[in-house]
Amino acid sequence: MVKIFLSQSSKDIDIINSIINNLKSLSDYYKLLYFLRPYKSDMERVMKNLSISDLFIVFITNNSLDSKFVNEELEKAFELVMTGQIKEICPILLDNNIDVNLDSRIPWFIKNNKIYHTKSPVKAAQIAKNFICKY
Repeated sequence: MVKIFLSQSSKDIDIINSIINNLKSLSDYYKLLYFLRPYKSDMERVMKNLSISDLFIVFITNNSLDSKFVNEELEKAFELVMTGQIKEICPILLDNNIDVNLDSRIPWFIKNNKIYHTKSPVKAAQIAKNFICKY
């Protein structure tokens, strides 16, 4: 089973719920790990789930870039990529007002990846499915 951690801001709940609903059509071979408000998990539990993940998808918005939790998840995901635990990070930009080259909130290791751009939750889900199904 491939475990996929989805990192997002709970302030983007509407678009994220739409994406997750589209991803639920994935086979049982894939397990989505995500936390949406209201959730009762502390950061330790979130990090534990992140540490058992095989893939990491981050949905980039102004809200997620300003989120302390998303930034902690990104840092941990990068550490796990460096140790080989996480195979790959897939950044999906959902906000056309963010310039990935100029925005200092985006970590360098994300800027060095291919960043997918879309405002459509359906297209974002398709990008995520294509990424996931490589594994």
